[in-house]
Amino acid sequence: MNFTKYNLITAFFVVTGVQFFSKLYAQPELGTCEQPCAEKAVAQIEKWNKAWRAKNYQEMRRYADLMMNFDRNCPHALYLFGETAVRGGRTREAEAAWMRLLELCPDYKADVLFYAGVVLIENGQSAKGVELLKKYTQHPDREPQFDREARSILTSLDMERRLRENPVAFQPRPLEDICTAADEYLATISPDGSWCFFTRRGKEIDRKSGPVPVERVVEKFSYARRLSDDKFERGQPLPAPFNQKYNEGGPSITADNKELYFTICELLPSGYQNCDIYYSIFSNDRWTEPQSVGEQINRPDSWESQPSVTANGDWLYFASNRKGGQGGLDLYRCYRLPNGSWSAPENLGPTINTSKDEKSPYIHSDGVTLYFSSNGHGGIGGLDIFYSQLDPQTQKWSIPQNIGYPINTESDEVGLFVSLDGTKGYISTDKIKGKGGWDIFYFELPQNARPNFTRLITGRLMDENGRSPGNVQVKIKKVQSAQESTVRIDTVTGDFAVAVQAQQNEDLLLVAEKEGTAFTSRYIAAEDINASRESVIKQQTIEVKKLKRGEEYRLHDINFETNSYALDKRAIRILEEFYEFLKTNKNIRIEIQGHTDNVGTRKENLVLSNNRAKVVYEYLVNKGISPSRMSYKGFGSDKPIATNQTEQGRALNRRTVFVIKDF
Repeated sequence: MNFTKYNLITAFFVVTGVQFFSKLYAQPELGTCEQPCAEKAVAQIEKWNKAWRAKNYQEMRRYADLMMNFDRNCPHALYLFGETAVRGGRTREAEAAWMRLLELCPDYKADVLFYAGVVLIENGQSAKGVELLKKYTQHPDREPQFDREARSILTSLDMERRLRENPVAFQPRPLEDICTAADEYLATISPDGSWCFFTRRGKEIDRKSGPVPVERVVEKFSYARRLSDDKFERGQPLPAPFNQKYNEGGPSITADNKELYFTICELLPSGYQNCDIYYSIFSNDRWTEPQSVGEQINRPDSWESQPSVTANGDWLYFASNRKGGQGGLDLYRCYRLPNGSWSAPENLGPTINTSKDEKSPYIHSDGVTLYFSSNGHGGIGGLDIFYSQLDPQTQKWSIPQNIGYPINTESDEVGLFVSLDGTKGYISTDKIKGKGGWDIFYFELPQNARPNFTRLITGRLMDENGRSPGNVQVKIKKVQSAQESTVRIDTVTGDFAVAVQAQQNEDLLLVAEKEGTAFTSRYIAAEDINASRESVIKQQTIEVKKLKRGEEYRLHDINFETNSYALDKRAIRILEEFYEFLKTNKNIRIEIQGHTDNVGTRKENLVLSNNRAKVVYEYLVNKGISPSRMSYKGFGSDKPIATNQTEQGRALNRRTVFVIKDF
């Protein structure tokens, strides 16, 4: 087993005398033992203490060496020699001294069990180290700080053992054709899977800096279009306003591919490299000039980076070292305010954040599954990848789970992102053989690390003139659970995209509402989607028409079996929404009309269409709509809106509509 994750503990011993343990700010206290010491060895103790108070390490080492020369079995000499050795990075010498001390005086001082245990683990002798730490946690004279750290180390070691004994499947493959001989990293794929944004670092010839061309290493914020499953274009640098003067990257994009969030880092005159979060909006076929997300997030005295925006654009996650956190780098989030700006950030709290570092957050399109890197939760070593889920009701995070070995290794793992369907994970690394240097790899995500089932619904709203209808309220309703969410609309283009977390067998209903317009809905049946195996549901253009007397408006998805006028579950759910529309718009009077194709006799079709219109009428009357506001009539095949020579045309002719009589 490799315990490089505990190098940080050694670093504190070496550099600061274990400063993260407040007790060791004080001068080391000697223990007790019946083993005698030579007088010459004892005479060096006060000199060592004086050198310690003066923070003179060289003198400390000189007197520690003298003590050992005078008496190699003096308990005090062994203890202080170990203290001196570990502060100088000589952990093997410290181990030998403290282990000898425990042989001579097992009860010299409880803290020696802790010191020796940690050093043994650092030196690769985990079994002995664990044994000493366990003894320490049972010792009546243990210190609270050391006890907590000892238990934390033991927990982490046990977790590492379990992770290694239960490896997950991991067969990473480079992302074609983005991966090249250059470095590709800091990547993300848009929720709909159509674009990959990343940084490419390679060598370029600079012919502008002087008469002699100079080869330079440059980073380019880049993008590539998906060609097919797991295959992209090679990609190219993003056009202006990107790649002009900033060090920028680490992107995240909303589901409509309209809002791009990323990090810009600038080297200040003081030498401090400050990183802040910016965004750009895709409008009129170009990206706008990057703008700061706001002073409430970006601070001049702290580092804000690695943004991850939810697919629906309602929450923004990021990493920061700002004051007031749990310690080190912490993860924060803020929500979008009604005016489009972001709220003040909130720390994700002690369940997610630790006294060490949490970074590289990725919030999945389901809106509740968070992936991040941490060296504060137990793992294999360095920064490991973890995942946690937010309970929408309690707003509490589940205990973070390690994604598993060998995805996590002794090295640092950062920057994981996950496909919309939750089956694939993506990561950038230079530790796996790829096309060269840093590459972007994808792999099958372990089953227990997958997010909730999520669908992405996209479409475009248009008015009767083929233009955007402006501000329209679009709701996505889950048919079985009756939960609903509001969709953000691009008022310029009418485009929308919304990620919906739903059960795989749950139907969805889309309803568009705007004052002065007719009822508009679409029924999205789970069985139809599952048959296509698509996670992205692309709706055709949805018309949002103004109310007009004599105008015909279709009740979409009210379909009947052949020669039947029985309402199915889809039709009933649509009519429930239509009822709400009529209840809200109390002055509207309508005629419900039934139409068929030309299959069958005219007489049969007239009867059938009339019965279909009647059953809709009766349903609405039974719900509470006054009969005085409605009438019904069947027209059979007399009023086709398309040719009856094709199946597609006949399907358009088989329709249920309502005509506005008054409003």
